[in-house]
Amino acid sequence: MKKILLLGAGYGNMSLLTSINKEVFSQAQWTLINNNPYHYKTISLHDVATGKHDKSMIFSIKECIDEKVETIEDTITQIDSKVVKGKNGEYEYDYLVVGLGFSSDTFGIPGVGVYTQSITSYNSAKEIQKNIESKLQAYKDGNDSNNLSFIVCGGGFTGIEFAGSLAQEIKKQCDARGIDFNLVNIYCIEAMPKILPMFSENLMQIGLKRLKELGVNVLTSSKILECKQGCVVIEQNGEQKDIIANTIIWTAGVKGNEVIANSPFFKSGRSKVEVDDWLKPINQENEMNNIFVIGDCSALKDPQSNRFYPPTAQLATQQGDYIAQTMELLLHADSKNETIQQDLIPKFSFKPQGSICSIGDGFAIGLVGKSEVKGFVGNIIKWAVESKWNYQLGGLGAVFKGD
Repeated sequence: MKKILLLGAGYGNMSLLTSINKEVFSQAQWTLINNNPYHYKTISLHDVATGKHDKSMIFSIKECIDEKVETIEDTITQIDSKVVKGKNGEYEYDYLVVGLGFSSDTFGIPGVGVYTQSITSYNSAKEIQKNIESKLQAYKDGNDSNNLSFIVCGGGFTGIEFAGSLAQEIKKQCDARGIDFNLVNIYCIEAMPKILPMFSENLMQIGLKRLKELGVNVLTSSKILECKQGCVVIEQNGEQKDIIANTIIWTAGVKGNEVIANSPFFKSGRSKVEVDDWLKPINQENEMNNIFVIGDCSALKDPQSNRFYPPTAQLATQQGDYIAQTMELLLHADSKNETIQQDLIPKFSFKPQGSICSIGDGFAIGLVGKSEVKGFVGNIIKWAVESKWNYQLGGLGAVFKGD
């Protein structure tokens, strides 16, 4: 019986396991390895980091997938041609699906890895939330104004969503602690001339206005030169400035999982493996016809623009659905001791459904098809998209899952 090994319980592999024909689980030995027993909604981790949400963002893996799939809790360290190595053991495979998620990219900027926190996992988001609370309490106890200053490095999706949520949640906590919210400084630093560069000028301006209303000070055209203890050094209008804060959150960039870079088996860049139209590694020294790479670890080019697609949950989910269909074809051929030709397997085609960025509770901006949405309407659409994923994982009860 073929051994199918899935690495990571992110959107890609969870989509694969919840969309595939359940009959295939009896046709092979299925194993999912993840470093914890749950799947977390990466797109909502900013709300965990600010304290807005918590347990509603995580789902027990075993409760979401078929019982015939073996689940192993282990941290993967290296991938080789026939075996995957983890901290607790080694795992053989006939087919391998790599969906290990992302890690923070410092771009070589001094101090980022030492003096900042990144939203890269549920646990890291919880650590940020605890740090924010501790800084507010520290101000209450000692009146150090720097404990009321917060810097968000990066004006992309994660940075803007985090900054918006942070402003609202900190106001609530300040009110509860008797702290004047007007004393709080929240900075969002972006090197480019505008935030959310994937959106139109109109949407960007709406988002900028919303952030200012929430109390976020947005610094665009501000290149980060260095992060220090309690300080971010930026270059703005040709001058260097120090932005002071005791809490610095890094959301300025991500790359693939470090396991990719630590596996000589792969030729990769920024811990990503370039894949073809069947989501198999290309430009490799070794043959990898039995390996698929999806999600943040994969680099897939848009055939129209010849540029790599940005890594999103939407892309990973569609890749997972595609691999589910591919595995059904491969296992059917294996059951007949046949080899299916690759050109008989349909190619993967990404169908963007739009993108929506929330900026605080009840407000979002984005693009759905060719239509721009904003405010409450945008928020409702975002809720509907996230609810669809909740339903796929856990049924109707998961749609209204609370903390």
